[in-house]
Amino acid sequence: MKRTKSLTKILGVLMLMLVLFSCENEMDKHYESPDWLKGSAWEVLEGQGDYSIFLEGAELAGFKPILEGKSLVTVMAPNDEAFATYLTKAGKGSIADFTVAELQKLIGFHIMYYSYTEDKLVNFRPGQGDDATEDEKNVGAGLYYKFRTRSYEAPTLEIDTAGNEVTVYHAEAMLPVFSYRMFDTKGIDAKYNYEYFYSGSTWTGDQGFNVSNASVDEYEVITGNGYLYMVDRVVEPLNTIYNELKSRSDYSTYLKLYDNYDYYEYDDQLTVDFGNGTDLYLHLHELPLASIALEWPSSNYRNIYTNSSLAFSTFAPSNTAFDQFFDEYWAPGGYANLDSVNSIAMRYLIRNTFYGSSIVFPEEIKGGEVVNSYNTTIYFDVDAVPAENRVVCQNGVFYGLEELTPPDMYKSVTGPAFQNKDLSWYLYMLDATSLLVGLSSDESSFTLLIPSNAQMTEGGMGVVDGELWSSDDGDYASMSNSAMTETVNLHTVTGNKTISTSGTQVLRTNIPYSYWYLKDGQITTSVLFNSYFENPSSTVEFYDLTETSYNGLPWSNGKAYTYDSPEIFRPVLSTASAEYRLAITSDATYPYQKFSQLLRTAGVVNSSAGTIDFLDVVRADEAHFMVFVPTNDALDAAIAAGKIPGVDTAGGLTDADALAAYLRCYFVPAEYNGLTTYPYLGSGVNGNYSTIRSYLSGGNIASTLTITDNGSKLSVQLNDASYGTGTSVDVVPDFDYFPFSYSDGGVHYINGVL
Repeated sequence: MKRTKSLTKILGVLMLMLVLFSCENEMDKHYESPDWLKGSAWEVLEGQGDYSIFLEGAELAGFKPILEGKSLVTVMAPNDEAFATYLTKAGKGSIADFTVAELQKLIGFHIMYYSYTEDKLVNFRPGQGDDATEDEKNVGAGLYYKFRTRSYEAPTLEIDTAGNEVTVYHAEAMLPVFSYRMFDTKGIDAKYNYEYFYSGSTWTGDQGFNVSNASVDEYEVITGNGYLYMVDRVVEPLNTIYNELKSRSDYSTYLKLYDNYDYYEYDDQLTVDFGNGTDLYLHLHELPLASIALEWPSSNYRNIYTNSSLAFSTFAPSNTAFDQFFDEYWAPGGYANLDSVNSIAMRYLIRNTFYGSSIVFPEEIKGGEVVNSYNTTIYFDVDAVPAENRVVCQNGVFYGLEELTPPDMYKSVTGPAFQNKDLSWYLYMLDATSLLVGLSSDESSFTLLIPSNAQMTEGGMGVVDGELWSSDDGDYASMSNSAMTETVNLHTVTGNKTISTSGTQVLRTNIPYSYWYLKDGQITTSVLFNSYFENPSSTVEFYDLTETSYNGLPWSNGKAYTYDSPEIFRPVLSTASAEYRLAITSDATYPYQKFSQLLRTAGVVNSSAGTIDFLDVVRADEAHFMVFVPTNDALDAAIAAGKIPGVDTAGGLTDADALAAYLRCYFVPAEYNGLTTYPYLGSGVNGNYSTIRSYLSGGNIASTLTITDNGSKLSVQLNDASYGTGTSVDVVPDFDYFPFSYSDGGVHYINGVL
């Protein structure tokens, strides 16, 4: 953001520059050359005879004392021929045509702090002594590639996010030195990857290094205060990635979006060291975004380890790329313009456009080795990037993309929420629950339901300050993570499932023992279907499904549907319980009232708590049960026929223990039998399963229930040491063999007794 600066402010910045320069002079006293060393860097270059332009520029910029021996230096020196070529390219008649500030930036970029031998520049080892082993030196060899130079820019006056003018400190530029060890460590081809960025230069560092855009003609010329490296061209100053973006008007959209996450932070140490009464700030970006405006990742110059290795890589789409992607992706989804796109969708897009810990070369991108901050692979066609858009910066690299390749979640089954404005609220659930990345992975497939904003509103939800709220607990408040997780899991089926347009179908959701029930291509959930169990007079609606697509193509990892229910599907309440219903029901209009009454008659029910004693044993292990409940009519007939142990033909109790033992045969403990689902047609539950009567005896009583799924109906048959082998009894077909499904147990009605 630009603002007109007052003269007072400008004078303040100029004074600050003088203070910074004087502070550096004080620090340089610690690096003065010993008296016995003769022939300074200045003297050696002067004696060479063809470095006069460089030396003239150094003197004009104020660097002559440093080169004469005031400090230890490493100099990358271009000769007069190289400098003459640069001056022509820059449109200058002589080196004196540059301003002092321009020369401080240009000449200073050739002068490193401290003295580095060739070996040090090939494989710089900050914090590692000369006694390091070869194995230790090989760890990360060549990756400490950035070196502090004397090139600097004045602090700038900028406007922070609160609209206040602040003084932003800029550290000296870092010069990249690309050695063959860097490429060996990365396992990539040096020539291809170097010349990808420097198309006008030639890789000559097979036994040494290239210095940014320059080749080294002569290595390690010893002087009294350091080393000279004679290079074949002027080493052109580099921008930060941020300034590179600012300099390119065709990347203004990207920079604006990236700056939605910027902030300015006061730096106390910089202010004390260099502020001279002026507060100094750093221009940062919110994690996990890379702070691409920083010259150094750490403002502490002593943190050489971090500053020499940590770099950023930015893969920025151009304005045209954004416009094209908007027209193809978001406009069909109902968005009017880029500014209106959901902030979560935009955040995941931006987080796919950088790598925040090192310089990334094209071969690494081609190899699928580069991942974004949410650990999915970053892909784009590196060879389609124009040469002028491949830029090494002082704090990393910039790739200017002419095509926007979206992150995986845009193309996966979560895509409808990213693309469509009226489905975008679902992102607040997906993002907050940390389920989004997994659902976007191509390593698995999924079938998803995507609720609309309107359905979420009808379900008592809303978005407040970028956060999903709900009235789940009576009060309108921030929705709990557990509630959101359960809701997302209810909308998710693992596997790419084809939904049949005719007949019935059951799909298991990512909530254990919760299901989608489908009938002739329409859908309801087991939660809604439980209404038949909770209120026999209720009606359960099945709703139309609409399959979505990625611009007419399948989603990358499955299928995604919208559904037309009035409100969002919600998971079963934690308080909803099949056990409780069976324990307390006394209304004769309920098909299982007689069975509930027998449980109470047998003395196994705690009426005040609504629990059944033998089920409490199962539930203590957080296990589930399946119960096959005879209907009222079936029990009336069986009692009259004297088929119920412990009960006479009039329904009177004769032996509570016998009745309780018999009733336990109707219950099957799921996990004890290796079951992970309640039975339904096609569930795979087919065979002999121990009853709770056997379970409670520790297996000492032989009591099994044979569950048979013949593809068109379910039936059960008791095999018990005390009661013998019963007749096969069918599950009542009225409910399409869909189980009533709760978090503690599942229920089927049967049309006879065991």
